[in-house]
Amino acid sequence: LVFTFFPTKRAPVFTLPQYSAYRGERLTQRRFRIWLAATLPSKIFLYASFLSRIRLEFDMQSLSGNEDRAAAGCGPTKHTYGENITKYRMVALDLDGTLLNPDHKVSDATADYLRRLNEKGFIVSIATGRSPGSTLHVIDALGMKSNSSSGFPLVCLNGARGLEIWPSGSKGPVKNNSIQAKVTEADLSVENPGTEGALCIEELFHEPVPRKTTLKSLQLAKELGLVTNYYIGLEIHAQPTTESHYELTRRYTELTGTEILHCNDDYEAVIAKSLPSKMVVFCDTSEIDTVCSKLQKGLVGEAHVVRGCPPWFVEILNKDVNKGKGLELMCKRLGVRLEETIAFGDGDNDKEFLSMAGRGMAMKNAREAVKNIADGVTEWTNAEVSVLPGEGDFWIAFLSWPNHCCLLVFICL
Repeated sequence: LVFTFFPTKRAPVFTLPQYSAYRGERLTQRRFRIWLAATLPSKIFLYASFLSRIRLEFDMQSLSGNEDRAAAGCGPTKHTYGENITKYRMVALDLDGTLLNPDHKVSDATADYLRRLNEKGFIVSIATGRSPGSTLHVIDALGMKSNSSSGFPLVCLNGARGLEIWPSGSKGPVKNNSIQAKVTEADLSVENPGTEGALCIEELFHEPVPRKTTLKSLQLAKELGLVTNYYIGLEIHAQPTTESHYELTRRYTELTGTEILHCNDDYEAVIAKSLPSKMVVFCDTSEIDTVCSKLQKGLVGEAHVVRGCPPWFVEILNKDVNKGKGLELMCKRLGVRLEETIAFGDGDNDKEFLSMAGRGMAMKNAREAVKNIADGVTEWTNAEVSVLPGEGDFWIAFLSWPNHCCLLVFICL
């Protein structure tokens, strides 16, 4: 390159034919310098991208695997850089702040990638604080294939409830046990919000808030002048009494796409109908830490109180319930060891979830407390490419090492 840009010899004296040949050679050198100057920045960028994806190759090969291993009924190898090798079989994903972008949607690239993982034999599941009804449109958007023996695994309500869901048009479960019949009758008597047609749901486990704790929680929220969401089945009930209450419930509906049913009897009818899977107390963002602290003190030893994400509500659960326990129960039902799971999350309600999974990954946009307990942090926020590489990164992330070598040779030419 030095001799190309800085020739050391002066042009000699030639005859006319020799000069014509020399002139052509000089013109070729000039064109080469112009071409090199024009393409060098792109070559440097491509090489930098290559180097930045080497680590990504190791991380994502633990998810991608190959068709032979999937056909053999086992997950791909986990690259642990000298540690013991573990095989992953299941990916568990939080929704808000993780799988969903700021518009509360799953990108097409992410949905397509998850479908490909599922087709290679991986179990793709969701673990969320949302109610079942507000997750159905996400499951529908993922478009996972189901069969008569297994549906889509869903841990919802921060681990209080575990479900298997068969999307529209599928045959649903073969068995028809009493639990499934009860859930189908109670939950699917009306068309599910956000989906086309009725879905078939089987309940795998459920840990509601005890009656004494429920009544005490509602009273504490009332004393604080706050409105509470009460979750039963696919329904959410609330008793707003001020304009601020109505605004917060509308805001929650915009976030989750789930309609909130209003009551005016201090929740007496819904309490008589069923105990809540969880309760959510709404507050102003500036008061979130104060409200959370007061509820934790008032319900110490009786409930699991979690700071919400986004930070304008506080969640109240059974004292033995969290996302990590929900993931554990789901794994038992599916025959998967916790060591064979990878979990992605971002909020305070994901701490146990990430800690108990075989590998817990915090999003780049996660709270610092969550990043501190995670096994790793993603390169991207949910606003960029969600938890997985987009189509633009896919071809680089999954190149084999021989192809990496070929890429290096091409860049150096």
